[in-house]
Amino acid sequence: MVEIRVTDDSVDPTGATLIEGMPGVGLVGKIATDHVIESSEMTEFASVRGDGIPPVTVFDGDERDVHSPIRLYADDDADLIALRSDVPVHVMDAPLFTERITEWIVDHDVLPIYLGGLPAERGADEVPSIEGIGVGAGRDRLDEASVAPPDDGGMISGPPGALLSEAADGDVDAVGLMVDTDPRFPDPQGAHALIEQGINPVAGAAVETERLLDQAEEIMERRKELAKQMQQADQHKSSQVSRTGMYQ
Repeated sequence: MVEIRVTDDSVDPTGATLIEGMPGVGLVGKIATDHVIESSEMTEFASVRGDGIPPVTVFDGDERDVHSPIRLYADDDADLIALRSDVPVHVMDAPLFTERITEWIVDHDVLPIYLGGLPAERGADEVPSIEGIGVGAGRDRLDEASVAPPDDGGMISGPPGALLSEAADGDVDAVGLMVDTDPRFPDPQGAHALIEQGINPVAGAAVETERLLDQAEEIMERRKELAKQMQQADQHKSSQVSRTGMYQ
């Protein structure tokens, strides 16, 4: 079984927008979600435990506390919540993970925003653009936020793909945001684009993003080892968007 264990029952996430930050290609989703958590000074209110989640403990600098590797955070008004993961989840081994997360989303009338990186070459000075897909009212939110639809067909693997598939099967409102990213390195520029062009307008948030660009080299260095692990992971473990093309 998979359990969402509430650690702070003063938080009411009902009606909030959820940002999903599972590790994936370029770590764009994780970098974006971690930045949202830090910039919005979110606090942890729940952890996710159970089948398919690696049995590890994580800890933060300057603290003695230990944490579950997958946790939920909320801002002061609980209008924005975030799913933070410090480990990849192998969806093929953990179907209950996507089912339980989706059940929780439905129970609390939450709109999830799932994030993915599309492996692509990008110039050093090129500003990445994002594309959006959605289920139900998620499509309307993308239209309202002026997020462009995909230029071509494709496939999303890993947890975001499984979660979007679960949303589609259950007709659950959801948004998927994708950005071009270099799969070899952590990509703070791509994370900046996800927040600036997607998360902020879709969620009606105002998360600052300049620090992602000002500290890009530092962020890349800190995330280099996790990015290497994600390159070695298979497509079911690593979140990734790929183009299928018209005839594939």
